[in-house]
Amino acid sequence: MISISSPILIQQITDSISAHYEASEARAIAFRCLDLGWNLSSMDIVLKKEVDLPADWPLRLARLAGGEPLQYVMGKTYFRDHLFSVNSDTLIPRPETEELVDLVLRHAPKNASVVDVGTGSGCIPISLKLERPSLNVEAWDISVGALEVARQNALLLGASVEFKQQDIFTWPSAEGSWDIIVSNPPYVTQDEAKEMAKHVLDYEPHLALFVPNDDALRYYDALGDFAQERLRAGGYLCLEINQHFGTQTVELLFSKGFQEVKLLQDFKGNDRMIVAQKSGL
Repeated sequence: MISISSPILIQQITDSISAHYEASEARAIAFRCLDLGWNLSSMDIVLKKEVDLPADWPLRLARLAGGEPLQYVMGKTYFRDHLFSVNSDTLIPRPETEELVDLVLRHAPKNASVVDVGTGSGCIPISLKLERPSLNVEAWDISVGALEVARQNALLLGASVEFKQQDIFTWPSAEGSWDIIVSNPPYVTQDEAKEMAKHVLDYEPHLALFVPNDDALRYYDALGDFAQERLRAGGYLCLEINQHFGTQTVELLFSKGFQEVKLLQDFKGNDRMIVAQKSGL
């Protein structure tokens, strides 16, 4: 095993990825790598703490140099202060999605039942269970690979979540009813894909990202029908959305009979979430 000074490792990573990022961003990514890989703080690096490099470090460095996201190279990322495993079967959790967890917690009764549709790494349901242990939490995904990652995350973090392979478009075949339905479904249109960063397009799962230009709200249409049928009276549908389709998504949910639909902004000021309540009658 080879040991190396952490500042030298920072410089090695920065140099290897400089072709893909601005200098300040490359250095920030390098610091993040040391945080994820070796749990080093900025002070540890200032103090020139040494780290042991894994045997596959040259391969990992080459992956970073090729533009692969650091979260996939290191195999993990933070979400709401918990460390989650991720790989190419799962999206990399975003800070905006942390706000979706807050939205659910604000609307969930103490012993509510919750289902997360399109769970990916399991970051939403696992976080809900860790932060509100009284919740009864279930999670669906169509991807077997994603479910494997989610189950492993739940096991390692000690969260009791039931995971099921289920396609939202065949929801009538599933059983159950819930107080809260939450989802961060695919919502990026094919036109928008042209403007996305190469490291997203090349590495993150397209199944979890993209929708056709002519059917941009297809998941929200299915989720609205599912929620009207399977939410308990007075229950809530909590969604992350495409910022460019906020008004259209609100109108869609009103058309399906929800009594109250609110459009909410994320910390950047973009339309990002919707909470819709089913009639209590």
